[in-house]
Amino acid sequence: MNTIAAISTPYGSGGIAVVRVSGDDAIDIAQKVFKSYDGSTLNEMKGFTSKLGKVYHNGEPIDEVIASVFKAPKSYTGENIVQISCHGGMYITKCVLRSLLDAGASMAGRGEFTRRAFLNGKISLEKAESIMGLISSSYETERKINFSTYCGALNNKISEIKKILIDLLSSINAEIDYPDEDIPHVSNDEILLRINKVEFEIDKLVKSYSAGYIIQNGIRTAIIGAPNVGKSTLMNLLSNREKSIVTDIAGTTRDAIEEKIIIGNVPLVLIDTAGIRETNDKIEQIGAQKSREIADTATLILFLIDSSRGMSSEELQLINSFDQKKVIIIVNKIDINPNFEISQIENKKVVYMSAKNGNGIENLSKEIERFVDFNSDEGDELIITTERQRDVLLKSLNSIRNIKSEIYEIPIDVLAELLKDPLNILSEFSGEQVEDKIVDDIFSKFCVGK
Repeated sequence: MNTIAAISTPYGSGGIAVVRVSGDDAIDIAQKVFKSYDGSTLNEMKGFTSKLGKVYHNGEPIDEVIASVFKAPKSYTGENIVQISCHGGMYITKCVLRSLLDAGASMAGRGEFTRRAFLNGKISLEKAESIMGLISSSYETERKINFSTYCGALNNKISEIKKILIDLLSSINAEIDYPDEDIPHVSNDEILLRINKVEFEIDKLVKSYSAGYIIQNGIRTAIIGAPNVGKSTLMNLLSNREKSIVTDIAGTTRDAIEEKIIIGNVPLVLIDTAGIRETNDKIEQIGAQKSREIADTATLILFLIDSSRGMSSEELQLINSFDQKKVIIIVNKIDINPNFEISQIENKKVVYMSAKNGNGIENLSKEIERFVDFNSDEGDELIITTERQRDVLLKSLNSIRNIKSEIYEIPIDVLAELLKDPLNILSEFSGEQVEDKIVDDIFSKFCVGK
């Protein structure tokens, strides 16, 4: 493969920037533009060592830099790598990159460094996905889950599942290939027992995707209520900025406004909706109808009630029309009426707060955290986070269930052949067997330089 180069740090001004070169000729190309202060060359350096010097372009010094050398195969990509740390100005960084490109390197594509790491066997496919997850992590749970996958937790679990199938397949094949030897017979009941174990473990991982999806994308959360109960004020409080217009005039919000936030340790896609009430205003009617539709499709509903005026029968009817498992009732404006209590509602999640001054927001945060449970039964972060991972596991689960339904009806040699199918499918999870199209899709989501 050709030698590639790219800026690996974000564009903008900063203390330092890093320009990365990877490929068979990385050291030779970097040497063309770098001169160390002690006169030694990059080729003379051992891997994982650095030198202070200057980068030159067209014979002119550009910047004082540190060049770090990583030699194949002990590098991120498995190839020779040189990383040049320069001062973090945009112009300087681009000049360093231009000098490397003029010296013979090719511009790297999106995710090409990590793609080469995968193709060279340095990382698995789900580890590559976790790298992108780590880069984009915006809160602790997301970081923890992605770092767990990066460190091999999911890979180890898939390997354990595959080992059960491999051991079972080995026992069956030994019995088939050496019928005259004193090899223990594997009964159908024993086969079923092991397959049940595989089914259970895969099914648990598949079910973890609901939490994984939330971790990556957030809970779609609708703020619902009558006009002027404080929905937009709550939106602004939670998003920590003036996202929605707040006035004393009822019906100000006519359309839905979205914002992704983190509350407690839970990501929400917060949607401020138009107030719902009986009205002759056609535009307001359309907004109210849209609010109902958003509430129906939302995963979580924050239903606001104004404690200063109490709860109407229309509001009670509206609350009861929703799936109660996804409704948190917020009694707002307790700064005006701190003694107000709801008597019409039983066995529902209720939070008393003031969206105006923020009192009670901790209780809302705790209630939302209780709504979502990211913890796994095993006490670690075994949660799948991508649609690709889920699809692979679902295919293998369906294959296992098809085999399970036929255990007592098919010959042992046919069963041995069928068991290879879920094993091969599981090999797609870490990328041992995977289509180029899927690989292309994964790395197209990376930034240039990673």
